Amino acid sequence: MDLVEQLSRHGRQLMVSAVSAGLDAPVPSCPRWDVRRLVNHVTKVHHWALHIYGGGAPDDFTFAQPDDAELFSVYAAGLKSLATGLAVRPRTDQIWTYVPGASGAEFWPRRMAHETAMHRVDAELAAGLGVNDFDPEFAADGLDELLVAIAPARFNTSRVDRPFRVTFTPLDSNRAWTISVAPGSVSTEPVARDGSDLTVFADASLLYRWAWNRVPDDEVSLVGEVTVADRWRQHLTVGSRTDAE
Repeated sequence: MDLVEQLSRHGRQLMVSAVSAGLDAPVPSCPRWDVRRLVNHVTKVHHWALHIYGGGAPDDFTFAQPDDAELFSVYAAGLKSLATGLAVRPRTDQIWTYVPGASGAEFWPRRMAHETAMHRVDAELAAGLGVNDFDPEFAADGLDELLVAIAPARFNTSRVDRPFRVTFTPLDSNRAWTISVAPGSVSTEPVARDGSDLTVFADASLLYRWAWNRVPDDEVSLVGEVTVADRWRQHLTVGSRTDAE
């Protein structure tokens, strides 16, 4: 799977939907956001990632928000530059990431592909023309990234009052994950475990979107304690590292 090609594809689709929706359109999946803010956010993230991938320090980055007339052209140029830059393996793998132990050369193409893909969904929801499915392999990789690399560090465990366990099972992929959340700790295993409080079944594309809170519960199959789905949404907090929100 070519993650840089996935980045470019979803990035182009995001722009098409954003143009169709218009900058003032609300983004249903991102409360208090309009399309203007969505495109500005993704544009800034793309520039920030390319800065880091090129060896820059994460805190040594500036970005001038473009005005409305230039926003889409700046976005398109940034997407192209990012894809071009990520296609070349850096001279050293000693690139900063916010996942301990991750190789920068592998982390950033994957992170930017999935960041852009999920915000493509946001743009499609804003346009109101339906959401295109993800390729099952890409969606399964997105689930793996979220559940193994991102979620364990992004749960607000200080608000978890009792342990719970969720198993994610894509129906069109020979993969599964079980994430265990408790006060002060989170861990993920790349297997389906019996006895989970909740098991979520769906095709990988829907399950990927559900895990990122872009699909309502009635579009997937919930088996077990369905109120745990609310706990998942309450405790998983994923924000921007660029302060772009």
